[in-house]
Amino acid sequence: MLKVLIADDEQMICDMIIKMIDWSSKGLEVAGTASNGPDLLAKIEELTPDIVITDIRMPGKDGLQIITEVMKNEVHPDFIIISGFRYFEYAHQALTLGVKYYLLKPLERQELSDTLDRIVQERTIKNVTKNSIDDNDESAAEAEKERKTHLLKSVLNDIRYKTGEEESSDFDMNPEEGCFRSFFAKADWTEEGEIAPAVPEILKTLIDDVEKKWGYEAVTATVKNGIISIVNYPPEESGSFTSLLEKLYTVCRRETDKFEGYTVTFGVSTEKKDISTVRSTIGEAIDAVKLRIRSGVGTIIYYDPSEVKSIKVDDFFSPATRAGNRRAIASLDAEAVSADIRLLSDRIRGMRDYSALMLFDLIDAFNDLISETWKENDISEDIIREFREDVDGVTDRSTTEARLIQQFEDTVVDYFRRLLALRRQTGQAPVRDAKEYLERHFTENPTLEEVADIVAISPAYLSTLFKRETGIGFSDYVIQLRCEEAKRLMRETGESVVVIAEKVGYHDARYFSRIFKKTVGLKPSEYRKLYQ
Repeated sequence: MLKVLIADDEQMICDMIIKMIDWSSKGLEVAGTASNGPDLLAKIEELTPDIVITDIRMPGKDGLQIITEVMKNEVHPDFIIISGFRYFEYAHQALTLGVKYYLLKPLERQELSDTLDRIVQERTIKNVTKNSIDDNDESAAEAEKERKTHLLKSVLNDIRYKTGEEESSDFDMNPEEGCFRSFFAKADWTEEGEIAPAVPEILKTLIDDVEKKWGYEAVTATVKNGIISIVNYPPEESGSFTSLLEKLYTVCRRETDKFEGYTVTFGVSTEKKDISTVRSTIGEAIDAVKLRIRSGVGTIIYYDPSEVKSIKVDDFFSPATRAGNRRAIASLDAEAVSADIRLLSDRIRGMRDYSALMLFDLIDAFNDLISETWKENDISEDIIREFREDVDGVTDRSTTEARLIQQFEDTVVDYFRRLLALRRQTGQAPVRDAKEYLERHFTENPTLEEVADIVAISPAYLSTLFKRETGIGFSDYVIQLRCEEAKRLMRETGESVVVIAEKVGYHDARYFSRIFKKTVGLKPSEYRKLYQ
């Protein structure tokens, strides 16, 4: 029997909970009750209960403080939080601490009963795995489900939330017959910050529980802030499956509604007849969820190929546009890149019947262009990876078109500022080394590529740093060095202009004279007269 401890500052509530449930039929027994925080903590230590049902507000120490202390232990009970408060801060703290069960007052008998059943079921499965109970059929089934879940996660990681190629020869879900459909249960938070890890766990528990009652073969996996599931059902039950899915959505929505600011959206793929299309069916479910930034969160969105439009990168990034963006990215010109992001996103939103997916395509294009340009300019791979992860977070959490574009733009600007600060700290050394090399070798016609190789940075990066540090470009700096040496020779020697031109690196005296006049403002002969 699993032991249950009940805590509330009103004994009447404890008594009511005890009378609500037929504990023994569930394999449970009520080990005791507590009326305040210190009493609850002491009885947890004394009775070592498996399940604790407690009000979130308790005298002395509230439920959150108790949970914080108890969760530090390697072995701890499952908590069911009960509260009359719907305020977000209580719910969010409980979720962050790992509590998956949050019930609202007035308490409903069926909801408490179902919650207890889920906890008992989860603990039974854990014990079967841990103790290797001789139930070979069940163990084999669990192992097979674990294998399929692992494969599903591998597929998801491979396609990186994009529709991939249709191939999955080893994804065995009884492919002889039947229909396949994927859905993505995506949790969102109005604050668009990090979602408490317990929220996807709650959704997965609900989805697993309901899918078992369906009797269809299904595989689910937790991904980012939601759950992906692939379901295999008989062709004749296609219509009823849609009805079941809508009922499942209602169950999930009812749960997320308990937490202020949270909601859930379902993205549902088209129906497939062949498991080899698993990548495309997952991609459709994910793309359907993306459409919520235009249609709104908190609903079911069915993927419709006729309503989904995508763009080719080349439609927006012509060679000239791409080259201009590369220059702005290489020089970390945040203002120019931000302006292009706004311009191109406004152009998309100005199209007739555009798809929200086009905005994600645009961000992907910018993301790739920035990453490629930074790599060419020797930006740390760690920074590039971190940037891409942050952009993934923006595309995952944004719930409106305006927020998607603004948060992507903010992310780009933040990283540009960060890299500029880093360059100010480290950029002087390669420029200093380059200048020292040029002062010794300017007569040998040194190239930007040659000097960049010597100071161990890319030519584009050296060019950007050089102009920032010296105020002039690389070539102009070399010309300046040559002209300064030519001026010295004309002041201190009687050598001809032809000889001096040769000595400073020019084999054409006429070309040297033109360069000298353009740089100094006087012809070589006029300059020499000033010092005769």
